[in-house]
Amino acid sequence: MKRHKILVVDDEQAIRDMCKKALEWDGYRVDVSQNAHEALELLDKEEDCDLVLTDLNLPGCNGLELIREIKKRYPHCKTLLMTGSLPLKHIYTKDCLHKPFDFVELVSKIKKVLFSP
Repeated sequence: MKRHKILVVDDEQAIRDMCKKALEWDGYRVDVSQNAHEALELLDKEEDCDLVLTDLNLPGCNGLELIREIKKRYPHCKTLLMTGSLPLKHIYTKDCLHKPFDFVELVSKIKKVLFSP
């Protein structure tokens, strides 16, 4: 069985660490990045990424801009946006996780996105 690869992008180390721990515990391979520039560099090196979980508010390039760039460069890679700053109805994406969230919610949403058509 394939172990899916996930990249977690957030400027808060505590969020990166929590996501990495939860996802590795559930069997995923996980890389982390603190900003969009670093995330794109990692994706250029590691072409087997299945999903990018990114925060909306990143320094420099925000999460929505990062998702647009990922969709252009890596159309096979799925994305999931996380935010704690805006109500979900104001974000134009169905794949969104609202902070704060727990391990169960994170893993459930990841599985939903990974295994949706």
